[in-house]
Order: sequence, then C-alpha cells, then structure tokens
Amino acid sequence: MKFVSSLLIACIILLTGDLLFSAQQASAAPKIVYFTDNYEVIHGNPYTGTAFDINKSGYTFTNDPEVTKFINGTEVIPADGDIVRVHIAWADFEPANNQWEWDRFDQFMSKINEQGKTAEVQLLMSESPDPTEAGFPHKYPPEWLFETAGCPYRWAPYGDTPHYSKQPIYYNSCYLDELEEAVNAFAERYDGNPGIAWVDLRAFSLFGEWSGWNDGQFFPWPDATTRTNTLRQIIDIYVNAFQETMVTMQNAGAHVNNSDPDANTQAKRYQAFAFDYAAAQPGWGFRSDTVNSSGNWMDYSTWSQAQWNNRKTRRDHLQASEGANWDNSLYMLNNPRKVVQNALEDYRSNLQGINNTGFEKWNDMKAAYGEWFTLLGRYSGYRFLLAKAQYNDKVAAGGEFALTQTWTNNGVGFLPRKYPLKVYFINPQNNEVVWSAVDQSFDQTRWFKGEYHDVKSSFTLPASLAAGNYDLYISMVDAAGEPKIKLPMDNENNKKYKIGSIAVAATADAYTAPALTSQFRVEGEDYTAAHGAYGTYYSPEGDHDSLYMEKNGNWVEYDNIDVPQSGMYTVEFRVSSEEANYFHLEVDGVNVTGAIKAPNSGGYLKFRTIERQVYLTEGRHTLKVVRGSIDRWFFLNWMKFTLNDAMEIKLQAENPSDSSGVWLNATEFTDNDGTPGVSIIDTGDWLEYENVYIPKSGNYLFEMRYSTLAGSSPQKYKLQVDGVDASSEFSLLDTGGVNNMRNQDEVVYLPEGNHTLRIVWTDAQSRTIWNWMKFSYQDEYVKTIEAEHYTMQWNLDKEDQWNGHNTAVTVEDFNDGGAVKAAVFRKKNDYTKYDNVYIPHNGHYFVEFRVASNAAHRFNFEVDGTVYPVDVPNTGGGYQFTTIHRWVKLSRGINNMRIVLDQTNSSSNLAINWLKITK
Repeated sequence: MKFVSSLLIACIILLTGDLLFSAQQASAAPKIVYFTDNYEVIHGNPYTGTAFDINKSGYTFTNDPEVTKFINGTEVIPADGDIVRVHIAWADFEPANNQWEWDRFDQFMSKINEQGKTAEVQLLMSESPDPTEAGFPHKYPPEWLFETAGCPYRWAPYGDTPHYSKQPIYYNSCYLDELEEAVNAFAERYDGNPGIAWVDLRAFSLFGEWSGWNDGQFFPWPDATTRTNTLRQIIDIYVNAFQETMVTMQNAGAHVNNSDPDANTQAKRYQAFAFDYAAAQPGWGFRSDTVNSSGNWMDYSTWSQAQWNNRKTRRDHLQASEGANWDNSLYMLNNPRKVVQNALEDYRSNLQGINNTGFEKWNDMKAAYGEWFTLLGRYSGYRFLLAKAQYNDKVAAGGEFALTQTWTNNGVGFLPRKYPLKVYFINPQNNEVVWSAVDQSFDQTRWFKGEYHDVKSSFTLPASLAAGNYDLYISMVDAAGEPKIKLPMDNENNKKYKIGSIAVAATADAYTAPALTSQFRVEGEDYTAAHGAYGTYYSPEGDHDSLYMEKNGNWVEYDNIDVPQSGMYTVEFRVSSEEANYFHLEVDGVNVTGAIKAPNSGGYLKFRTIERQVYLTEGRHTLKVVRGSIDRWFFLNWMKFTLNDAMEIKLQAENPSDSSGVWLNATEFTDNDGTPGVSIIDTGDWLEYENVYIPKSGNYLFEMRYSTLAGSSPQKYKLQVDGVDASSEFSLLDTGGVNNMRNQDEVVYLPEGNHTLRIVWTDAQSRTIWNWMKFSYQDEYVKTIEAEHYTMQWNLDKEDQWNGHNTAVTVEDFNDGGAVKAAVFRKKNDYTKYDNVYIPHNGHYFVEFRVASNAAHRFNFEVDGTVYPVDVPNTGGGYQFTTIHRWVKLSRGINNMRIVLDQTNSSSNLAINWLKITK
C-alpha cells in the first residue's frame, strides 16, 4: 500500500485551508489513497488458482496410490496447488446397482477441506474405455449398467489402434434413468461441500469431443431433435441435482460439420449440441482440454467451435482449461511460454491444468516451466485491486460513513459469484473491531481486465460508537460475513486490508462523494458473430490480436457487453486505415454514431484513435461494428468506453455563447471526434463560453485541439476567466497541414463555480482550424512499477518461438544501493508488457526509468500504441544504475504499457530496475 502524503496534504490545504486541525474539530478532510498491485501470486481464492492433478495414470480412484497417500496423510497438496483435479468414475461410487461406496471419497474431501484446498471433481459417467489401454483403466459406467440393468450400448472405437469401449445409447431411457439416480446420489451427499470448487460434467463424446472417442461427432443419433433433446436432458440432470455447487461442462474441441445441416455453422452447432442450453444456466462454467502450445489457441475461422464458444460465454461463465501431459514434447514442453500465453491471452482461463504431474512430478514440472508457471498462477482468473479509496477522515457517531472506491481486475478471468464488501473500524491499540458492516449491493461479478469500476459504499454508524481514532479496513466476504477473497495488496490481516485511518467524533462534516465513473474495453477480435470480418494474430501494438474488416457491409457483433452505468461515454476506436474508409457503431440495432470517416492512420497496421460521444444505459447490450464504403483494408484493435467525468470539461470550439470575427463551421477537415471546427481566426478575434461549471478549484490540464496550414508561424492566444487573464500568451505551433490535427497542452488554474471563459487571439493570421478545448483536473499521483513485474514478455520477432528460458527478457540480480532484481533486455524487439495500469487523471506525467548498461541503447515506451522513444546512456562499467526520464501523456483509466528495445548494442545488455510515474 502506498500513501501519497503530498497528495493528502494538498487535499487538506485545499478543502480546510488549515493544516493545523485536530481530531476534536468538527471539519473533516476528504482522504484519497492509491494502491499498487504487489505482484504476489495469490493462492486460496475460490474458483481460481493453480491446478494440481492428483490421479496417477493407470489407476482408478478406488485403487490410486496417490489418492491413498493423500488420504493417509503421507502426502499433502503443495502450497502452490490450489484446485485439485480428481477423476472419480461412476463405478468407483456405485460398483453394484444401488450399492453406494462413499467412504473413500468422504475421506478424500475431508483432507481437501482440512488443507484449505478445493477440488475440481470430474465425474466420469459416459463411456467405458478398454481397461487395457494405458491411462484409461476406468470402467466409467460400471459393468452392471449393461449386464444387470440391461442398458443398451454399442462398441465404439477409440484411438488409432483402435480400442473399443462400451458406449451407452445415450437417448435410451435405461441409461438416462440410471444416470439421474447416480448423479442425484452424488449430489445429495456432496452438493454445497465447501471443498468442491465445481463438478465437471466430463462426458467425452456427448458434446462432440474430437480428441477423445473418435466417433464424437458421429454417434448414431436417430435424428437431430433426439440429439439436442437428449443432451439437454443430461444437462437438466445436473442442473436439478446441484443446487449449490457449480457445474462445468465440456467445451468440446470438435468443429463445425458441413455435412450436418443442423450443425453446419457455429451458431447452429452451439444449439444442436446444447451449449446454448448450458450457457443459460446461471453460475455454470465451461472447460476445454485443448489449450497447449500447438500454435495460437484462438481460431477466428468460421468452423472452429470451441474458440467461438469461448468468446461467446467467457463474460458470463467461468472458463477452465487444460493441456496435454506436462512433459509432452510436442504440445507442452516444446514451448511453455506459448501454453501460458494461450491460457491467459486467448482462453482467459480461471484455471489452466498442466496435466499429470501428481506428487512425484510437481517440482519437476515447476522447474521445467519456470517463470511461466508463476506467471500463469499470478494472472489466471480474477485479481481485484482497490486502485483508489476516498472518504472523509472524520465521521460522527450516529452519522453517515461513505467510502468511494475504484476497482480494477488485473487477472484475465472473472469471479462467477458475488462476495460483498465489508468495512471495519479497528482499534489499533488492541486490534479489536469496534464496528463493521457489509455492503450487500457490492457486486464484482462483471469486472473484467481492461476496466475500472467506481463504487460507493454507504453506512449509518451506530450512535453508541465510541469516539476515537481507528484503523479502516476492508474485505470481500462470504455469506457468513467471513473474509474470503485475497487481494494483491499489502497491509493484510487475514484477508482484511488496511486502507487508512479514521476519527470518530461527536460531529463531522457531510461527505461529498465524487461522481462515479467507469470504463470498459472491447477487444476487436472478441466478437461473438461476424460477416466477412475476422480476427488476425499479433497486433503490432501488443494487444495480442486485432480485427480485420475490408468490405462494405462486413460486420462484427458483441452480444455479451455489460455497461456498468448509464451516461454519456467517450468511445475510442483504435483503427488502422486508409483515409475515407467508413464504419459505424450500433447498440441493440440502433446506429449510435452515424457514419464515421476514418482518417489516414499513417500506414498499414499503423493505428490511430478516433473518438465519438455515445449515450449508453446500464445493463447487457449487443454492440455491432459495421463497415461502410470503401472496400479497402481496415483494422480495429480495440474500443474503449469511458464514462464522462465531471472533473473533465470539454467545450466544442464551434459552439460559443458569443464570438467575434471567426467562422464557426469549418469543415475543411473533420477531427477524430467527427465535429467541425472554427477557422478564419485573426488577431483580435475572440470566442466566449458562458456558464462553464468548474467542479473544484485547482490546476487543470488545458488542451487545445487544432491544425494549421503548412508553414505557419506560431498562432497565439490566451485564456480569460470572467474577463480576467487566466494564462500567459500560449502558442499553437505549425502542424504541417490542416489534416494533421494535434493537441497543444498547458496547465492553468481555475476556480470552482460557474464562469465565463474566453479565448482571445493575440497573434493569428487565418491559418488555424480549432476544434475543441478541454480542461482536466490535475492532482498529485505517484506509482512505481518494478520492471520485472510484467504481465508478459518476449521478443516481437519470436512470438511463436522457444529457444529456452533465455529466448528474450530475463530477470537477474543486481546491486542498486542494495540487492535488486531487474529486467534484462538483450536483443532488438525484446519487450515487457505492463497491462491494466490505472491512472486517475488525464495529463502529462513525469516517467522515470532506473536503468543500467555498459553501452548506449534506445527503447520505446509505449502507452496504448503511442510511442515515446527513450535514450539510455552508457551508465558506467559494472552495470551502475542511473535514473533517466521523459514526459508522457496518459489517459484517465486503464493504460496498457510496453517497453520495447529499439536500438541495442551487442557489447552490453540493458537492465531496467523500475519505472516511476509521477504527477
């Protein structure tokens, strides 16, 4: 946790006018505190973590020696293994008809709970593979199902040899009745067991799995209706049985079958194999067992079903994944980094299995995968960070207490169930809780990477609350009010986190909460339906992939987007385009932007940001991007939606209250936001804007958006507030042509209240097109990021290559006034990524880099695609560290950053210890 003391002092000066206040005064000061992700790997959170396979190949659950060691206590689940994946077959718990054997699984679950772990219980209820085949000794349905109960079956081939298994005739009532009885019996005993993370509907060929029984798509269903109805009936068995425990079903790897008229498109197959029916079950999840190193897992073709299902369901349903055996030299160990990249960036997994380690091979696997095992554990699932907290540091007994929070999710997955926020006042003298309360409205189940969410939690304090000074803590709690979610934050006490201090007195000022804002992001390639458009691999800006749309009428749809708050949003489209490509955005079938004319972005796969203002309502929506003319190349990297903030005031230049001497409808060039500008601006001209409300006294970033005719001399102006000069004379420099819009940024002081703003042109010669001006509140802020705390690293030229753990960036030990770790760059295009960096205000930030090199280098510091070159001098022999810096413009909200080595010297590597962002 980082307390920005200078910021707190500034807030106190601003809002109380007096630093020398005491706890006995009635006034209260708003306190703002920022926090940084501590980068620790989190273990023990529900529904996410690191997978540990306990089953030993060649054994059933009943006779597995590894399970026996665990039950006997001779082996314990490793500390860094969170969710234990265990196979248990129908024959293990019902070896004879209506003869139930629970003792062994009872003992197993007792040990799971005792060790504070959870289990992914994979129920094996479908085929009966050949017990002579290595790795598949199970009799999934017991023999009595066929021999005694008389359920019909067929001999189904499996593998290349082939082997044969007794495959039940799924739609036969005998199988369905017995399956329902067995699942109900299991659920009656274990539903709601806190040690079960979820029960996996492990049915290999039921849902068209291609990598299991090779008849996965070709089971002899009598007709398509029977197929779909049977699969839905099986899902219903699990829905009805498990009322508390989550169920996951297989997201099978089979593809669209062109010869099947009911499943010859992704959308039709989604329904034919009942994926849509499972997705309609709240709280269910999906699992795929094809996430490995064999190329990019995400497939944007029109025939890849598992990938399409993943994109369609991952904002509503937990995604679990697994690869092949951990030591498989073709699909796993040949490229551990690719396994992890596929799980995190393609699949967005809550849990990725690196299979078949058991107790014997766990440490061998960790050594082989190295930092990639650690990175997988760090970013799988959710990773909630309280980025900012704001509250009055003095409250009255019997009065209101409000806590405004800004949250981010730094993981790739999400939390499928709600854990409310609990707030505590704790006596620092004896660590006793003097007051606590739960905000039941707090809901983090729709928080995803690339977003931030403002939340206000309000409480009425008891009148009997004793006066005094207390520590303020928060936690995310379960239904019993017990802390349950570990956060990547310091100052922790049993999953409770200290965020500051607070005084309780007889009286206190009311808290004026800031307006709540939010931001969400849609990656172009994450579409759920498309016509003519498709995803492309490896965006050059580091956002993994992007979207390609070439033809008039091409479109993509995103039917799973949740808008967190109603309001006016600034929508940023990050595009690569030739000039005059058109497109528009639809929300629920309504064109909300009109035709957007894309500017020339600067070349093929060179990106530029276009803005529009769109009003959105809270809730689930379908977004659709539609291409217009002309038929030329066009890429969409991402769309970012930011709720407009009262602390930012944007005034369109062409909409003054009054003006003199200017033309208010300049359309020679329409800016990135689609609006005209002001032109024919000469010395002495002015434009005035009345009733501009400034929400808070202080410094504001003053942005002027403009362009000039090529070869222009500086065009000069100044800002007046209520008839008084509020700035010195500023200059707009030559942009090289009216098509080259840019921002001129200054900082000005503005007082709170309603004011009249006037722009007075002091030296101008009709050479400027002025589009808009914007004022963004500025406040102090400091964030330090350790260079080795990246979210991904590699080399831009080797994205699919693996030449060992030293292929690209490494983390090594150095001395910088003490022992430190630093990221070491060796080759041109080595890079490190720092995703999801929260920035509180638009503005220019002073960014420092702590570097060491025995030779000169250059790297690019990139922020959402904008490149800032940084030159590194020779810092002296022996890798002596020094601090270099440059100014960087950052946007309010989530920023994705990257360091890319641009020019290197073969005689020396570049080491970076940390980067520090200061406002």
